[in-house]
Amino acid sequence: MIVGPIDPANGFPMWYKDENGLKLAMNANAFDPLSIVTPQDLPDPNSPVSFPDNFPSEAFYMLAEAEMTTGTGERALLVLALEAAFAEEIPREGDQLVFGRVRIRVSGLRANEEYVVTHPYGTDTFIAEVADDDEPEVGEIRFSEDIGEVQDFESALESRVHPFLQWDPTVAPAAPEGYIGDPAIPHQITGSLFIDETGAPQNIFRIQGPGIGIGSPDASVTPGFNPDNTIETMLFTLAGKLSTVSGLDIERANFTRTEEGTGFIDVFVKSETTPQDIQVSGDGVTPAGLIGGNGVYFARTEYVGTTPLDTVTVTNVSDVPPTVKTAAPVDFVWAEAIYDTDASTLTVIASSSDEAGNPELTLEDFGNGIFTIPPEGTLILTGLNIVPGSITVQSSSGGVTEVSVVITGGNTDPLPVTAIAGTDQTVLWGSNVTLDGTGSTGAIESYNWVQIGGEPVVLNGSETDQPTFAAPSLDTLLEFELTVTGPEGGTSTDTVTITIRETVPAPVADAGPDQLLSPGSEVTLRSRSTGVISDYNWSQVSGPPVTLTNPDSPVSTFTFPNQQATLVFELTVVGPGGSSSDTVEISAAEDVLAITRAEFRTRDAEWRISGTTTATNGVTVTIYLGDDLNGPVLAEAIADNLGEWEFRVEGSSITPDNSRSISVQSSLGGTLLDIPINIRQ
Repeated sequence: MIVGPIDPANGFPMWYKDENGLKLAMNANAFDPLSIVTPQDLPDPNSPVSFPDNFPSEAFYMLAEAEMTTGTGERALLVLALEAAFAEEIPREGDQLVFGRVRIRVSGLRANEEYVVTHPYGTDTFIAEVADDDEPEVGEIRFSEDIGEVQDFESALESRVHPFLQWDPTVAPAAPEGYIGDPAIPHQITGSLFIDETGAPQNIFRIQGPGIGIGSPDASVTPGFNPDNTIETMLFTLAGKLSTVSGLDIERANFTRTEEGTGFIDVFVKSETTPQDIQVSGDGVTPAGLIGGNGVYFARTEYVGTTPLDTVTVTNVSDVPPTVKTAAPVDFVWAEAIYDTDASTLTVIASSSDEAGNPELTLEDFGNGIFTIPPEGTLILTGLNIVPGSITVQSSSGGVTEVSVVITGGNTDPLPVTAIAGTDQTVLWGSNVTLDGTGSTGAIESYNWVQIGGEPVVLNGSETDQPTFAAPSLDTLLEFELTVTGPEGGTSTDTVTITIRETVPAPVADAGPDQLLSPGSEVTLRSRSTGVISDYNWSQVSGPPVTLTNPDSPVSTFTFPNQQATLVFELTVVGPGGSSSDTVEISAAEDVLAITRAEFRTRDAEWRISGTTTATNGVTVTIYLGDDLNGPVLAEAIADNLGEWEFRVEGSSITPDNSRSISVQSSLGGTLLDIPINIRQ
């Protein structure tokens, strides 16, 4: 499947084309009876569709739905769609996205039993989850797979929704001309690439599981399937409009002006892979047809005038109606960049196709400032402390180019060595002492430790990064020097002092002040202990268990659980003179809730409620119908690790009450009351 050019009228792709060559347009026409969008989906139902002021929050390239009734009289729903929508569900430029959707909703099942769902885009297996804690034996399937990213229209191609479905042409009636089906008429479809157990294409909605067909009007009549455990339908409602245009995207439009007065426009265009008749025109431009194929087209045409054109017009005359786009031609900027490591120089050579205009060319700032390239076209920068991977050259005639920097010359200078002999230590008589030079940096080839002060001791491993010695039995100071050697004989030195004591005071542990924060927060435990310390240890004393990172260091972290609780931690510090402990309490405060959407659509009995919480990682938000927490529970939603939560369901048996409001409360105590519901058709 491939995606077409962008429609300048709304910022969405003009079409998607599947592997069978079926090309569908987004149908946002609220006044088309074969569109899913209705006038009630517009802010102003009495005005024409226009972007973004009077545009629907969602539209479809294809929408297929199938419904069945289970043996318990509950609804089974399948939705297959390539949908156009907006990141915040409000039409605005830059928020457009297209996603492929596979949605399965089935109620009235046996909880914890396995059910297999067969549909045109695959087979999915589910374990029915408990739908209501008050009825633990009743299960449901609530599955949604939406694949597509904002402004990345090719990401929808990763979904399962392809090839497109269409009415089975062997079954009357035929699809309306220009459409793949009529969403008001259930009909058999074709298009699935999958083969089911009978050897037929999976142009069917089938559910297999214990007892689902007993008493169902949709119990299977297909040979080989147990009707008590199978329901199925071949009837789908289907919406989708055939695209009558291929469109175009202008990749580049460059002008050339010579000092002799010759002028050219170079236009590069992308469009449909099938041959297209594309033309370029404009004031003072000799009209020309673009050459090319396989989706890539090009033309060079003369223009008359001493100044660059404001715009050129490119038209795909193969389209019905023709697709027209304009572009402001800019000069073509050619450049190359070379960095010489031996001379530490960056040489940039650049030129413009606007020879007559002689535009100013500038090298954009990459950390060393903005530089103007001399008229002769060569700029040499010396003594750079920043070398970019690429440079960008901008022309005052509008052109811009980015090129990679070519590197020449030898190796850069090796990193110089730096000796770090470690921190000073206080130790007891007779203890085994380790000197630590592992913090030293650079291309170190050798280590050498020597004692330069105090009672002489025997160093073991003096040519390693961690030599050892036995502390003498007297109060004294010992000093050692570390020398590290790098390439070509470069050296560095550092010293460390070791204090020897018969007795050392025990350290004093201080686990820091108590903390009050939101559940789900990242918590930092930080020691403020004093004295001579060799070891740290953080441990949890009480509260819901958490995982501590770096519990044997002065600073440890953890994630607070998503609940109201108090956690107590103990810090134990150990030194030559003994040990000491201290505790700290970390408590959770209520989270703060916000509502980003509260909507009920009467057409599909659909709830759309979403919001945020300051807590993260699984907080449960309970939604109540009415202006307080005494109303019936509408639903529960789980917040993700960003604190965002959503409830969305179609075909709900619950409708807004007279208050036309909801109230919400999280499992951490955050509460919002009397939130108005936006009721739409």
